[in-house]
Amino acid sequence: MDDPGPSSNYYRSFAATADGPIHPPSPPHSPLLSSTVPDHVHHTDLYALLNLSKDASESQIRERYRSLATTFHPDRQRNDHDRYIAHSRFTEIQRAYEVLIDENKRMIYDLFGEEGLKTSWELGPKNKSKDELRSYFINKEYERRSMEAEALVKTKSDIELVLDARAVFLPKSFFKDPNVIPHDPISRIRRIRPGRSVMKHSFETPITAFGFKNVQCMIEGQSLSRNGKGGSNVLGTIKYQFSPKLWMEFSTSALQPRVGRFKGTWTVDEDQYITWNLVQQTLGNPPQVGVTYGRRLYADSTGFISYESGSYAIGPWGSESPISIPSSLSVGVTTTRRDGAGWTVQTTAGLGASRLAADWSTKIPGGLRLKFGAEVGLGSSPTLFINADGKLTENVRGGVLLQCEVGGGVIMKFKFNRLGQRLSIPVLLSERLSPTVIFCSTVIPAVTYLGAYRYVILPRKKRRLKERITELREENKEFIVQKKAEALDAVHLMEREVEKRAKMERDRNGKFPLSCSIVVAFAKYLLILSGLIIVSAQYGVSSSFTPRGIKGSEKDEEEIVDVTVPVQALVQDGKLYIPGGKGKFNIIGFWDPCIGENKSLRVRYLFRGKLHEVTVDDTASLRAPIKAHALDDA
Repeated sequence: MDDPGPSSNYYRSFAATADGPIHPPSPPHSPLLSSTVPDHVHHTDLYALLNLSKDASESQIRERYRSLATTFHPDRQRNDHDRYIAHSRFTEIQRAYEVLIDENKRMIYDLFGEEGLKTSWELGPKNKSKDELRSYFINKEYERRSMEAEALVKTKSDIELVLDARAVFLPKSFFKDPNVIPHDPISRIRRIRPGRSVMKHSFETPITAFGFKNVQCMIEGQSLSRNGKGGSNVLGTIKYQFSPKLWMEFSTSALQPRVGRFKGTWTVDEDQYITWNLVQQTLGNPPQVGVTYGRRLYADSTGFISYESGSYAIGPWGSESPISIPSSLSVGVTTTRRDGAGWTVQTTAGLGASRLAADWSTKIPGGLRLKFGAEVGLGSSPTLFINADGKLTENVRGGVLLQCEVGGGVIMKFKFNRLGQRLSIPVLLSERLSPTVIFCSTVIPAVTYLGAYRYVILPRKKRRLKERITELREENKEFIVQKKAEALDAVHLMEREVEKRAKMERDRNGKFPLSCSIVVAFAKYLLILSGLIIVSAQYGVSSSFTPRGIKGSEKDEEEIVDVTVPVQALVQDGKLYIPGGKGKFNIIGFWDPCIGENKSLRVRYLFRGKLHEVTVDDTASLRAPIKAHALDDA
């Protein structure tokens, strides 16, 4: 029982990649039932240490190294104490420079981090190009990840158990002698009976023999049982990636009934794609063909058109088939966003399948994704569905689907997925629409979830998060003290150089001789306006920053640190730039006062005589001066 809705059908049309079937993006969030804080990594990010972006050029690396060497070189210090402090910091700067300036070391660091630099790599012939070396390292990383994934999950299973719970909601008047049959809640639950059961078990492995590359082989066993009767089959699938733009897969069953399937995805360019799906159910008929062409309309929206051939005949081939499946043409638009929200609309025209379908997804408290959908057609009853799913724990996903058909029944489906092992339990609640069944399956669960999330799950997550943060601070207590001391020492070394740079910025607001020409005076006036002075800079826990200022901490720990000097040191030629993607505690002169918590940086600066202010997240980039940072009352 596949998930309903045009968005689910849209993703099922693609050929599966090496990582499995294509799914819509899930909203980024922590698991519903657990609160995870990653362990603190003690390695310093080399790019952040030099205040460089990952795509920095060699000239930018050299220029930044020379600028830092001017401040931290031991020979430039005035006394032995400062030289001793500068030595350790300059050693880190020099190592970062040596790694990033070397193409091979930089490539290894980008792919594997600090652990990669500790590994001995066999690079092969020394005349390999940069692209060849990068391909080599990527293949090594793919092999390592594949081995880890294979050790973690070697197989995949899918179990579906259908339960018939229609008798649970039957009224007393339905029975001939209602007084003989108990109707208490426990007795009603005992009326549930098992229905159909489906089991699938598969394993997938790459084929490397005979020089094959990018080939995956999957063997899947299937079994179906209902009322003591059933059947089974074995399905074999070959997946092959001809190029980064072309994926194909071919499947066939080994036992009767034999069914062959050929799917493919061709990415024409970054804005266009084509998918196809051929299904051969019997040699007496031509294969049913489905083709989809899609094109990106906007950044998050894609339009697509699909054609399903249905059953047809080519001369005598298929002309005597007793089964007739009409063809159809579908046109739709789908929109997906990184936060999990989106919508899909699809209209289908055909002799026997004209319909209009739509669904809409949004994020709800707890990080779950809620999807509403409806479908109306000329030859079928209107259908409505509601689906909620998301991460329950770090490795477990779960969801609930409610599907109602006007003139039909009500089905509720429970879904669980853990590391490729899936369990789904569809429960048939009613043969026809019933207000009681719909109320019990929608309003009551929704109110129960919101109440449990508000008063049980959320307080529990916050409590566990605080406990974990406290544990992290206790585990890294000595490390925090060490980093604070190193940051203060770095600030001490930077003060003299920073004062010189700040004086240069202030001098741009200074006086110039009256004897100079008008042209020179105007040029110096332009320099006056270009000075950027850091008035103050604070870094720490995000919740302490408010529109009116900085909120005082109720704890004894230091949560906000003054980083005015380190930020002023980053100002060059009247401009400030801090790359994003990494925590700012890696910058020289910074340190992390609140390990495990969300952090922000607030900077106040003077530019062209006006006061500016900006607050950015820990991993966001910062550019200044920008007109939008100006304070209205400045």
